[in-house]
Amino acid sequence: MAVSSSTIKRLFVKAGNKCAMPKCQSPLLKGEQVLAEICHIRARRKGGARYDPTLTAVEKDDFKNLILLCPTCHTLVDKDRKTFDVETLQDIQRYSESGGEVEISAEASRQAMVIFNKIVGPGSTRADAKGNAVAVAIGGDNHGPITIHPPRKARSETRGYPANSIGADANLTNYIEYLCGLYVEYMSQLEDEGTSWAKLGRHIKTKFRLQKRTRHHLSAERFYDLVDYLVNDKLANTPVGKKHRRAGTKLCRTYEEFRFGEM
Repeated sequence: MAVSSSTIKRLFVKAGNKCAMPKCQSPLLKGEQVLAEICHIRARRKGGARYDPTLTAVEKDDFKNLILLCPTCHTLVDKDRKTFDVETLQDIQRYSESGGEVEISAEASRQAMVIFNKIVGPGSTRADAKGNAVAVAIGGDNHGPITIHPPRKARSETRGYPANSIGADANLTNYIEYLCGLYVEYMSQLEDEGTSWAKLGRHIKTKFRLQKRTRHHLSAERFYDLVDYLVNDKLANTPVGKKHRRAGTKLCRTYEEFRFGEM
């Protein structure tokens, strides 16, 4: 496994020692017992769940392509590939990370290494820098060096999204995810969160004819079209949304209120 220890630490801290699946309370580490499993959003090997042949070896084991799940949820998402598609798992990843810690404490680092050693296997790691790459040799069951090339500076957190897209603007992206999360919350009395995320993702794709692209690929010029759809077509028609409309209260914060902290 080419997943690095630093990636495991970041995943563990962001997850808060809890399975990333919404409503699952299973810990990733119970004492010294490792319950965590690494789920690849896009599979590492051909034939795996959500396999994407365009990903490089490094991208497959990159933080953005990984979530930590309990064994039960890992089995579920890989068997039910229709419900848990790439976009749904990316939504689950963002949802899980939203409540995590920012800094990696000494104890969190230790706990993450327990998981790393269990999954990767016992043994030592060695890193050697050469040029613009880092070669990592991992002991145990994994033999031989793994060369990791750092991403180019131009490939930032918005990698993969056009410069004029919603995904390239953190403010636009965060507000859309706020509305989507609110919809899932409003639908909680009717269905579980994973199902709501999956359905919403498919509805948005159909509405905006995105095909294999995600809502983050939409042009920034379509931002308010997407907002209008999420607020007036989706939020307003949930059970909670209907109560808000009957009471004459707001369904959600506006973009300006969300961005600048106004009520």
